Amino acid sequence: MKKYLTFSLFLSITTLIYSQPQKLIVKADNGPTEFRYWASDGKQLPFYDLSPTITLNQGEVKTIHLSSDAILYKIVSERKVLTIYATANCTDTVYLHRDSLFFGGDNKPYNLYLTEAEKADKYCRDYSRSRNHPLSKVNSLAEFKAMVSSRKAEDYNLLKNKAVATGFIQQQSLFADLRYKALFLKKMISLYKSPDLTQEWIEEFKNTDFHFADETSRQSEWFREILEDYACTKSFIIEKRNPTEVGDTINTFLFNNYCNILSGNNLEYATACLLYNDIFQKEYSKDTPALYSRFITLFPNSPYSEILAPEIEKIAALYNQNPENNKIHIINYDTEPESFADMITPFAGKVIYIDIWATTCAPCLQALAEADKAKQKISCSDDVIFLYLSVDRDRAHEKWEKIINHYNLEGYHYRVNEHTAQIIYTTFGDSRGVLSIPRYVIVDKNGKIAFTNAAPLADTPKVTEQLKTLLK
Repeated sequence: MKKYLTFSLFLSITTLIYSQPQKLIVKADNGPTEFRYWASDGKQLPFYDLSPTITLNQGEVKTIHLSSDAILYKIVSERKVLTIYATANCTDTVYLHRDSLFFGGDNKPYNLYLTEAEKADKYCRDYSRSRNHPLSKVNSLAEFKAMVSSRKAEDYNLLKNKAVATGFIQQQSLFADLRYKALFLKKMISLYKSPDLTQEWIEEFKNTDFHFADETSRQSEWFREILEDYACTKSFIIEKRNPTEVGDTINTFLFNNYCNILSGNNLEYATACLLYNDIFQKEYSKDTPALYSRFITLFPNSPYSEILAPEIEKIAALYNQNPENNKIHIINYDTEPESFADMITPFAGKVIYIDIWATTCAPCLQALAEADKAKQKISCSDDVIFLYLSVDRDRAHEKWEKIINHYNLEGYHYRVNEHTAQIIYTTFGDSRGVLSIPRYVIVDKNGKIAFTNAAPLADTPKVTEQLKTLLK
């Protein structure tokens, strides 16, 4: 019976792959699964919020109508980021079965290669993520280059053994070169202030062509990462500038460097991505509106302005507000709290809903944007104290205050210092003292923690239920 089911599954997959109609056909074995997709052509901003979206129910098949140009597309689902090659008048299929991909159609050799290329990308990305990376302890430039050359040779051989067009080979060869040059920069940065960062590494950096003038390079996902790492390497390692000089103006630092490194379409795209990333990540950097003004001076007819302008206006409004809400209270303790119990003493006898957040946490800010409306829907909110504990550092003080008023966060607010931060991390962190945010906590009238992982305000029914159990 088991063999029969396995054979039937294989037969259904094979039938799907080789007998579907035109365009890109997508199927996922789990559902509902949401897919977002956009052209990876060095023109569209990455992760653009308004990229097309489709939703697949379990076993459902849908057609994505892509451009007729020969282009790479990014398809993002809950489980995977896919790169798909699409050409005019071709039939292509992709089937997501658990953690495996099955490709079919006219561009199957291209898409199979892109799957292998993703493994090479992962090898390079993992250098910054894993202590056990093969290059972690390789500090000799000669040894580093030998290992990278071996990996590159494997990539190039795999590419040339595929039945693909010359233009695709040229494009992917450039992408492979960028991939390993990004790895080289990561290695240099990891050796910052180490005696292993010899003059050989410095000369190699100076003699390397990072392809900043090549317009095809910005189609690679490594383009933006290389730019940022190149600017940091050049400034802090080669020119020996002090990183503390940059402070909270990292965007200005990068913008200035990009203007020195790039020109034309590559500069327009890179600076637009820099601004958009600040918006997408909800960084709310104070220098972003001024940088946008510089951007539109450089590129007055840029198609990116339509995307950037509305969000830039919101950031400008954040820093130009005049708060007048007397229901927003900033806490100043008379004496330094020595425990979590001390921190909630001012609210003795009250049920306290606590939101632990930071201005650098995009999910926190997304939740705060809806907090005011959500609180109005909680039927017992009049009997509850809302306490917002920020784990931001001192340098984020202004931004912290601005965000509180920007989102009209009525309630009580406290930004921890070095001492009280330790209290929060000890009380709510895991065994290693690591605290995941946003984090929601509910304290009962006796000052006891009733829910260490309370529901977020957006889950109004659940929050109301949890609060009511403590108000009886």
